[in-house]
Amino acid sequence: MARKKRVAAQGRTVTTVAFVLGREECAVPITDVHQIIRDVPVTPVPNVNEHVEGVLNLRGVVVPILDLKHRLGLGVRTLGPRHRLLILEIEGRLVGFSVDAVTGVLEFEESALQPPPDIVLARMEAGFIRGVVTRADSVVILLDTKEVLNVRTTHPAAEAHPAVARAREF
Repeated sequence: MARKKRVAAQGRTVTTVAFVLGREECAVPITDVHQIIRDVPVTPVPNVNEHVEGVLNLRGVVVPILDLKHRLGLGVRTLGPRHRLLILEIEGRLVGFSVDAVTGVLEFEESALQPPPDIVLARMEAGFIRGVVTRADSVVILLDTKEVLNVRTTHPAAEAHPAVARAREF
């Protein structure tokens, strides 16, 4: 937690974990990353949003796992030898993002963050993107993790039981 405050206070250097979703390179703030694990079996959950793969038992904590590629409208995940689960802690809750590969840690000056070009917005929902950072040979999309988790549709079961509503938030 102290690190998160330090980065926010400086406002100059942003440290992220970069990963690949299909042909797109994306990143999330490293302060949101709890851990990175190899692909493990996920227990499917019926009647949830189609981008929810299921849940994972992570040392006694049930963690929902999202197919991030599907959530962003980039197709469905493909399993490969480099496939990973990014376990994030967002607003005190753990959630997993299924990604094709983790490429490493990326640091950049906050001033280097640019609005995404229209071509990027044509492939992904604009609210999911905080901005883009150019590298020598590519563009990295910085995701807004809170917005990726925001669900705008209400499921009928959510009105029936509060516990079900919380489970369906993802």
